[in-house]
Amino acid sequence: LTHPRASGRGGGSAPLTMFPLSLHRMLLAAVNPYFRAMFVSSFKESQDGEVLLQDMAPSTVQTILHYLYTEKISVTSETAQAVFVAASRLQILPLLEICSSFLLEQVSVENCLLLYELGYAHGEQALLRVAMRQISLNFRHLSLEDKSFLHLKPSTLISIISSDSLVVSSEIVVYRAVRRWMKFQTSNRRPLLSKIMRHVRLPLLTQEELREVQLESAHCGDMRLRWKRLNRQERLQECGGLRQGMYNKCIVCVDLFNMEVADKLYVTGGVHTDDSYSDTLHEYSSFRGRWTQLPSMSMPRASHGFLNCNQKLYAVGGWCRYEDYLDSAECFDLMEKTWTPISRLPHTLSHFAATVLKNKLYLIGGVTDKLGSWYVSRKVLIYKVSSNVWTQVLLDAECYWSGAVSMNNGIYVIGGWPDSGNLHCSRKCFFLGEDGRVDKAVVIPKLPVEIAGAGVVRWRKRIYVLGGENTYLYNNHDGENEEEYYNTIYYWEPGDHRWTQCPERLPFSNWGISGFGCATLKLPKKTILSLFRKTSVALTGRRP
Repeated sequence: LTHPRASGRGGGSAPLTMFPLSLHRMLLAAVNPYFRAMFVSSFKESQDGEVLLQDMAPSTVQTILHYLYTEKISVTSETAQAVFVAASRLQILPLLEICSSFLLEQVSVENCLLLYELGYAHGEQALLRVAMRQISLNFRHLSLEDKSFLHLKPSTLISIISSDSLVVSSEIVVYRAVRRWMKFQTSNRRPLLSKIMRHVRLPLLTQEELREVQLESAHCGDMRLRWKRLNRQERLQECGGLRQGMYNKCIVCVDLFNMEVADKLYVTGGVHTDDSYSDTLHEYSSFRGRWTQLPSMSMPRASHGFLNCNQKLYAVGGWCRYEDYLDSAECFDLMEKTWTPISRLPHTLSHFAATVLKNKLYLIGGVTDKLGSWYVSRKVLIYKVSSNVWTQVLLDAECYWSGAVSMNNGIYVIGGWPDSGNLHCSRKCFFLGEDGRVDKAVVIPKLPVEIAGAGVVRWRKRIYVLGGENTYLYNNHDGENEEEYYNTIYYWEPGDHRWTQCPERLPFSNWGISGFGCATLKLPKKTILSLFRKTSVALTGRRP
């Protein structure tokens, strides 16, 4: 290969590379749209026979040419960023993917800000996600100690401080970070302060923190503060939501069918203590610490599916009065506060596992009836929200009263009863792909004990199994059932070879529980919660 050479043109410090066009014209035109467009046009480079590449060192261009001829490259920590930038500019996509994969493995606390800015400048989403994860976990440290933070471009800084994922317990951390960034180049950055401060969630500052902002604003003379009296809902709307470090995400168990949406918990249906069936819907707000009754379903339901998808709650199937299996389904619009019927299930169904994956509802197994007799379903029912249509997929085996969670582009199905003829529950777990079919390539260890009717939930990349039961049918001398109820908690993380039992147990010392709802809920931390308990004056922004 003829080596590119440094050009003497230009007086700046940025590298300029010149290489002879005639030697590489055919190759570059064949593999790259950037050069192809150059060669078929009347650009000066096409006539001169040489190409001038600004901000590219000769060694970087030589590396790219070597890759184009041989499809081989050796990427190192010293060369990866330069080759990544060049491949992005020249749109050499296979090389860009190689460099991006290499940089993803290099992301650390020490370089996450630099790599985030690199990914942001070139629209590399995977690099942005991985770098942002490190930034979110270490934002306080990075904003105080890392010099790279002071050199962030304004657009990159705004992108970072706009994120909900920042693990900060107080918004004063974000405010101080912006102040530190601005003071590094006060004269140049002061005009940008108003724009950047719009992304600091000022209504989340406590009274003590507000005094700090007031004093600093008075001292610097660069902010005319705007105040407003806000109630709980107005404060939440004004700030745009909590950051990740401002709440604890907990597992909540309710003796009904429940579903969480952000800071709200929804409970529907079930059986009253007098054995009557419920059609009610209740909402619990973690900010208010109280329950509110919402419009009721069109009919009572128990042992039904209750799912959340795109700001709508779906109540599907179930049974009523121990005999009437249901095939009806309805959805509740959280914005409009109204119930609307949706397409009926292909058949009646209750006691099934249910979850949501990629805007589709999945009902797995369950119990159905035919000619007055119940039997276990061997189907997965899939409801596509966008088309209001149900489809069916056959399962390899029967199951009911299992649990299910969606994770890793599929569905994990946990425990349950294998079929109506079995004397006890199952330890079996299996994985369904998006098409609803069992994927045997994904191996899930068996549960430590036979469990059905457990609370199954995903939390912190783990699957948790809480409580449940194992009933041995007709197993004692009198021909009656022997029932065992659990208060244990097990968890499993994909990749582990076995389930782990937690030292904590459900709060029942002498017995366990099954057939209850289980969800995760964001509970605001005490200092944040105090802001939402009453109407008070808040700082809402900077006056123009």
